[in-house]
Amino acid sequence: MKKIQIHGPVFLWLQGLTFLCFGYLMRTPIWHGMDGEILCEAHSLNQAPLAMLGHIGFYFSQPLLQLAFLLEYRVFGLNTAGYIGVNLFVHACNAFIIYMLVNMLFPRKNMAILAATLFTLGVGNYGKTFMTIYQLEPLMVAGLQLLVLYFFIRNDFRHGSGVLSRYFIMGLVLFVLASMTNAASFSLILSLAAYKAFFNPLRRGRVFLSTDLIIIMLVGIVFHYAQEIWGYQAPTVFHTDMPSQHYSLLSLKNIFRYLNLMFFPMQQSPILETSPPWLVFLFNARTVIRIFLTLSIISYSFFGFVFGSRAIRFFIAWTFITLLPFTSHSDSGQWLNLSHLYLTSVGFCVILAAGVDGTKGLLRARRWARYAPYLLPLVFVFMSLELTYKLNRSNQIKARGPQALLMREKVAQSCR
Repeated sequence: MKKIQIHGPVFLWLQGLTFLCFGYLMRTPIWHGMDGEILCEAHSLNQAPLAMLGHIGFYFSQPLLQLAFLLEYRVFGLNTAGYIGVNLFVHACNAFIIYMLVNMLFPRKNMAILAATLFTLGVGNYGKTFMTIYQLEPLMVAGLQLLVLYFFIRNDFRHGSGVLSRYFIMGLVLFVLASMTNAASFSLILSLAAYKAFFNPLRRGRVFLSTDLIIIMLVGIVFHYAQEIWGYQAPTVFHTDMPSQHYSLLSLKNIFRYLNLMFFPMQQSPILETSPPWLVFLFNARTVIRIFLTLSIISYSFFGFVFGSRAIRFFIAWTFITLLPFTSHSDSGQWLNLSHLYLTSVGFCVILAAGVDGTKGLLRARRWARYAPYLLPLVFVFMSLELTYKLNRSNQIKARGPQALLMREKVAQSCR
């Protein structure tokens, strides 16, 4: 009961803030073809629920995701506002997990609230992840991965990495569910290993390859081989005949392209046609801006590892690791998907909150100047809210187009 009194108001704050800032997204009709396919498939599963066990997904099947869509269909039917509402609720829950995680690692409650608030407002991922029905999958996977990380670290704090504690067993179960929902096992394993490498060894001299990490690695390897035998096979990159050197350089380049996108979320888009002149000017100067941003990211990462705290080192590593599954999904010069930044933005928000908290501490003797560090996160919040609004306006235009109208008509006929 005491924990509910302490953390409950934060949970309500994050939920309320999410629906206050993004509730208008629920008024946009479905416009994406994949959303229509999901509704039709949910209707089919509603007639024969056991069919979800035969759905071939990334590994064996995706029963958790299929069950979620089935439950949503039974509650909301073709009222898509409810589906987007669920996305917003899950997003706010993910932000609360981040609050609990940061509060445990640093621990600074005000800083944890700030990091979770920035994440809630879409800083670093800019709201694209919860605009469509099918994006429930990355939202669920992100929540499962964050919970695995939380239980893994909580087990280390409370039980010294013991494998018989309820925290480790719960984390292992959630790791299996996350692996069956999306092919992200090795990214999560690397994140857990990063915690052991950059945070844990300095605590009471514990070893890197502890039993709990080895067990999760073995489970991940089992899932990998199961996917090779029974899972869905698709090429990792668009051009599979490219030389290995080109593949490696392309992946490295895409890491920094995505990191630049968090700071400077501008790409070639129809949105620019209605943007003010100063924004078009910034877009035209994007090459110079991205060069300086890349140098700044490399510099901060280096000095953060050398001089930063254990938690800062871990979140810097998290930022790079969570991008690895997406670095080979886009060829050079192609458009990047903002939704791939969802988990990566966790590290960005935490590092930004840590910088604000530390700078405010240095200025604590100044009455008003100590609040100046909050100006930078306010800039990112404004960028996020504005870009989310513009993306939604673009989606509304697509929803009024003939293709979207025809798709909704077909969905209504299929689901009668």
